[in-house]
Amino acid sequence: MELANLIVEAVLKDAVKDKVVVYGGRFQPFHKGHKKVYDALVSKFGSKNVYIVSSDIQDSDKSPLSFNEKKEIATKLMGIPSSKFVKVKNPYQPVEVLRNYDEKTTALIVAVGEKDESRLGGAYFKPYKGDKGMKPFGVEAYVYTSLPSNSFGATDVRNMFRNKRLGDKRKQSDFEKFFGKYDKTIFNKLDNKLNEGLPGGAFVGLTSPEGYI
Repeated sequence: MELANLIVEAVLKDAVKDKVVVYGGRFQPFHKGHKKVYDALVSKFGSKNVYIVSSDIQDSDKSPLSFNEKKEIATKLMGIPSSKFVKVKNPYQPVEVLRNYDEKTTALIVAVGEKDESRLGGAYFKPYKGDKGMKPFGVEAYVYTSLPSNSFGATDVRNMFRNKRLGDKRKQSDFEKFFGKYDKTIFNKLDNKLNEGLPGGAFVGLTSPEGYI
């Protein structure tokens, strides 16, 4: 039995020829903080291996944007390749990406923040400790948590657009801070979408890049 296990281990180790790294999230909306994480993953794992994955689940408050709206921001403003921003049902089981890879020769690495690491427990997900000895995703997958931190989140972006005390010039200035540059078309789309159904004059407090409420 021990010999058989050793043979299986050796075959599995030799079998891994590719790896897929998935960075999942709601991305409501995708901003330059998300882009910083993507760039860090590309720097470590290579551009051909890294995918951003997100679902098309929507609600009026925390997830108002459709998948296509999120993807437009990521590709047009942030320069993410269209083929690397993929719609999935479950970011932690990205079958829509993995169907293009062999489960016997490809390792799966799921990139998450430390606060989300607990969602990926059990026997299948293991902490990522380097490429040596990795097994293909047909056997197990790996969790990578060494992601750069951000000083703001998507909630801050949504609240900025919904803050009726801010004029257009201030919103445009903060848009550049959140996204890296100003784009009138996307600015207007977000302004309209994020204020749908909100009462006139609504005020939402937030912390912006400059720390205002």
